[in-house]
Amino acid sequence: MKLKIVIFTFLFVLLGLAAFFYFRYYYVFGEGVKSGELNYVMKKGYVFKTYEGKIIQNGLKSAPANGGTIQSNEFIFSIEDENVALELMKMGDRTVDLYYKEYFHALPWRGNTVYVVDSFIVKSEETIKANDILLNKNELHLNIGEKKRLNAAIYPEGSTQKSIVWSSDNNAVATVETDGTITAMAEGETTVSASVGNVTAKCTVFVNE
Repeated sequence: MKLKIVIFTFLFVLLGLAAFFYFRYYYVFGEGVKSGELNYVMKKGYVFKTYEGKIIQNGLKSAPANGGTIQSNEFIFSIEDENVALELMKMGDRTVDLYYKEYFHALPWRGNTVYVVDSFIVKSEETIKANDILLNKNELHLNIGEKKRLNAAIYPEGSTQKSIVWSSDNNAVATVETDGTITAMAEGETTVSASVGNVTAKCTVFVNE
């Protein structure tokens, strides 16, 4: 009878410890998503090497402990899945949505934080169309064999359309390279164009012997 009581007590205590351990370290207290610019992801640790990362979120927060200064919002997290960590490492400075689970306490082999990211989505950048392009010259005079480079400025300055397409109406008179360098080929007149999206700027090129 006493042996049964001892065994029952032992099992009860064992189950209690298992439940406590599970609730403390494996019970998912919360799930959510955080969005921000990826600051870093690294693998570090003395005994257990874990993947740790940080994103900078939009907006500011006050920090009374630091004399009321303004700081960026930060979200520091851990990654248990190595494949997720390696993919996220390639997304430096990109805006990402991180899907995470929150636990009550961290485990040394799982990560240094209670926030464990298990997946992510890279947010597509908003397209800001170019509405104007200006050349540093509207008219250019060259001698045969001479080279001159045109510079183009895209507006607005924050436009995500940055690829300039250069072309010459008459390559027999003058050619233009992808960086805007014009080479005079033969006597005559041609027009060199620089296009970004739906906007175009033109320069008239006169070639003399």
